[in-house]
Amino acid sequence: MPRWLYFLLLFTVLAIIFDFFPFPPLFLFVIAGLGIVPLAGLVGVAVEEIAERTGERIGGLLFATFGNATELIIGILALTKGLVSVVSASIIGSILGNALLVLGVAVCIGGFKHGRLHFEARPASQYASLLALSIGGLLLPTIAMLFAERAHQPFIAEHLIMLSDFVAVLLLLGYISFILFSVFGIGDKGENPQDQQEREIEQQEPLFGPYSAAALARLLAYRHQIAHGTVTATRSGVLRQLDSAANAVAQDININASKSTVLAKASNFTDIGNPPASAHMPVSVTGSGDEAKTPPPLWRSIGLLALATIGVALLSEILVGTIDPMTTVLHWNPAFVGLIFVPLIGGIPEYFNTITMALDKRMGMVLASSAGSSIQIALLMAPILVLISLFMPGRLDLVFSLVEISVLALATFLFSEITKDGELVWLEGFLLILLYAMMGGTVFLFGNA
Repeated sequence: MPRWLYFLLLFTVLAIIFDFFPFPPLFLFVIAGLGIVPLAGLVGVAVEEIAERTGERIGGLLFATFGNATELIIGILALTKGLVSVVSASIIGSILGNALLVLGVAVCIGGFKHGRLHFEARPASQYASLLALSIGGLLLPTIAMLFAERAHQPFIAEHLIMLSDFVAVLLLLGYISFILFSVFGIGDKGENPQDQQEREIEQQEPLFGPYSAAALARLLAYRHQIAHGTVTATRSGVLRQLDSAANAVAQDININASKSTVLAKASNFTDIGNPPASAHMPVSVTGSGDEAKTPPPLWRSIGLLALATIGVALLSEILVGTIDPMTTVLHWNPAFVGLIFVPLIGGIPEYFNTITMALDKRMGMVLASSAGSSIQIALLMAPILVLISLFMPGRLDLVFSLVEISVLALATFLFSEITKDGELVWLEGFLLILLYAMMGGTVFLFGNA
């Protein structure tokens, strides 16, 4: 989490104190919103630390569960206040905020710095398919309502509630299936490890972040196997590709090593049949002087997660309590607040992480973060809020406005179109931002029409 976000923890304390005094609703809304931002970041930090201790599968499940915890808590508390329109708009706003605004800003910034941004098209195609199916579940109740009103069918509201509950259960089943496949790998045979390594080498896209050292070690181990004939390959071409990729990774993690140093490291792998353990975990390359950081104790990470979640709940209650009087004073419609501000407050830390990935040319991670969050909101957050509303003063359904469903359809179409060729430019990101701005302006002027 960026250091400047820790400074915002001051607003977390101030929001709790100011809630006991008769401050203007707009002032409390701003203070509480600023206070939630670092808490949402700490939730992400805590989940990441727990994932380092629990392993890839449990860590992936935790990321999927707590990825939108802040928006979910705000939504539940808004339902207790009867702000159904705010919650409904926040669902659409969270989806569009990730698929349009976050992705658009990340592509614009990354495109201006690096030019054309390349990524693997196959995962992007899977994201587009999942996004289309997820949004399909949100569109069908609205389409059913339009036809029912046109045919003057009785009991429309009752039938819509039943249909929303039914679709919510199906969306949850889709989310469970998604977790079983993507996190636990059930039914996913994968590809041959050798073919996967050769494909990654051919792409030669530098890897960044905490896994770069592990990638470098795997490259070196694989090079040693090719050099000694344990892997069938055209040695001269593959070895040159391996040398280039290894040096690129070393350079991008600030390792001042020449090609001879990298090859010398590879020559030290004497156990051909069983590569050293360092080939499967982050390592320190000769000359770097860097050592792998030891993850913090598990109890501390769990405690941080619990405290941050409690803090989000407390400030969310303050925030939600100011929405109704604030919109009355400013003459704003609640849908605009739910569509723009609620998703923005909970997602700012994630937005900055996505932009950082784009600056590092990790476009695969950018697409996974933006499209993956939108899919998670549609498959998990929306169904949970619909089912929780069974016990709330007002029922939440999956019927949205014509403006919202139109932008949802356009966002899905645009995402599919700009990602099908495996590259992005800043102009495509700017188009996403323009569509998001058009949607915000329409809802601000005409409301939830």
